[in-house]
Amino acid sequence: MHTMNRKTSALLPAPSPARFAGRGIARFALVLAAVVSSLAAVQQLQAQSLESRIAGAGDGTVQLRFASRPGVCGDGRGSIGTAGQSFMRSNISDSDRGYGMEWCVPGPVRVLLGVRGGAVNGARVFVGGNHTASDVHDLGIVGAREASDYFLALAARSESRVGDQAVFAAVLADSVTPWPALFSMVRGDRASRAARQSATFWLSRAAAAAVNHRDLFGERDDAESDRDEVRNAAIFALSQQPRDEGVPALIRVARGNGPPSARDKALFWLGQSGDPRALDLFAQILDLR
Repeated sequence: MHTMNRKTSALLPAPSPARFAGRGIARFALVLAAVVSSLAAVQQLQAQSLESRIAGAGDGTVQLRFASRPGVCGDGRGSIGTAGQSFMRSNISDSDRGYGMEWCVPGPVRVLLGVRGGAVNGARVFVGGNHTASDVHDLGIVGAREASDYFLALAARSESRVGDQAVFAAVLADSVTPWPALFSMVRGDRASRAARQSATFWLSRAAAAAVNHRDLFGERDDAESDRDEVRNAAIFALSQQPRDEGVPALIRVARGNGPPSARDKALFWLGQSGDPRALDLFAQILDLR
């Protein structure tokens, strides 16, 4: 019996290495196909522009989030400030300005867009928080540069106050330089008045940050500014003079070697003036030519 088993086993074919290799290759091919299919789906989603994703979400509210510039913080409900305790936009009154900053925590920029017929007809900008209502179409986290490019394009063609919020959202995006696009927007006449006013304001703030060698939302010495009430009053008085007198004087202050707060305030009032000479100064400071 033992001998017969040996003979029988001798008649059976030996396992083929190629056979096992073939099975391994087949399994590997199946796994590889699944991976390739998944990657293709991801790439197809990424290939869709942010604009097409928003338009394709249907009528209603669309939410998206993206990384914010350093120093930006908020409460997720509408109050936005900076780490330097300077409010950019807030739903609280000026009398509450000294309220503690414990509410102001870093977080991604969050934008809620009202969409109807594939077009955006409303926009609200927040920092932090998350809208989890079932009727909100959440696009999740998107790239900061892609978001900034989208909002700059939206601001440039908007005919409503959506443009103001779109400019604000673009400026808050991390690691982007929106100033050339904002300068073109201000120089042109396609964007709404609200968008151009917002763009001019942020150009003045960017110029002030550049001349004072700090980040856009970096800390400012507001205490030093508040101490010199006489100088502040003088700069304000210049802003109230006829343009041919006040604008050149403010430009001299902005270009001078005075305290950072003086240059900051001069550039702010130049931004409020709407004078072409102020825009030329911003372009020179920000090297937009």
